[in-house]
Amino acid sequence: MATIRDTLKNIQSKLYEGIGFSSDEAKLEARFILEHVLKITQKEIIQQSDLQIDTDNQTEIEYITKKRIAGTPLPYLLGEWSFYGRTFKVNPHVLIPRADTEILIEKALSKINAHDLYEILDLGCGTGIIGITIALERPLSNVTLIDQSEHAIQNTKENQTLHQVTNVMIQKSDWFSALDQTRFDVILSNPPYLEDNDPHLSQGLEDEPLDALVSGPTGIEAIQYIIENAKNHIKPSGWLFIEHGYNQAIILKDLFEKNGYQHIENANDIHGIHRVTFAQYSIV
Repeated sequence: MATIRDTLKNIQSKLYEGIGFSSDEAKLEARFILEHVLKITQKEIIQQSDLQIDTDNQTEIEYITKKRIAGTPLPYLLGEWSFYGRTFKVNPHVLIPRADTEILIEKALSKINAHDLYEILDLGCGTGIIGITIALERPLSNVTLIDQSEHAIQNTKENQTLHQVTNVMIQKSDWFSALDQTRFDVILSNPPYLEDNDPHLSQGLEDEPLDALVSGPTGIEAIQYIIENAKNHIKPSGWLFIEHGYNQAIILKDLFEKNGYQHIENANDIHGIHRVTFAQYSIV
């Protein structure tokens, strides 16, 4: 049996050589694999580095490493991923949580007073990370999470259970169709925003669900629909937040203006790219 130290080095070496990771990338993913399989923390990996790993755990580690080298995204192999300081369940039918989306959370929270009750909508919730994070950060508010995918609804319910969230309602809906005349103070969405032939689709996104990535020929179809129809579901002076592609901020600003929204703002992700555009809807 190999020790934790030797196994960590072995995984790093395989990821470095098999995928072409940098040394830091290989070290990080190797640690994630060990933490997941052995159910230990980063600190315990260091403290218990001479501990031997039993055969069953070694077999699972080798399986995950082999699948990772073959190209399967690590979050799908682990069945979980970190977002905004919490761990969420994730499956291959939903998008992988990404740190770029955390700016959407931060900007939305800046408009949601922690001491007041807001009605909030997570539109196209996927894993549920956006709506559940908002619900946990603003426990006095109510959050509705909707998605047209049954797989996404199930994944969201699993994360609701995992985090024991009580101030959420999860509902299957094709965008706004099942909401009747319900109105919200804040609407958030990370919709599909890639074009049909976007080159990013073959640059690491091959395993993720296409319908959660691609909007249509222009990539703006879903965003335009949301901006135009959110007006029927947003309260006076309510806010609409949309995550979008690196080159779509100007298009969103134009769509917001054409549809009567005011106080339009952009926010950059961790890479300094315009990732979120948000605006306030005012009924004149």
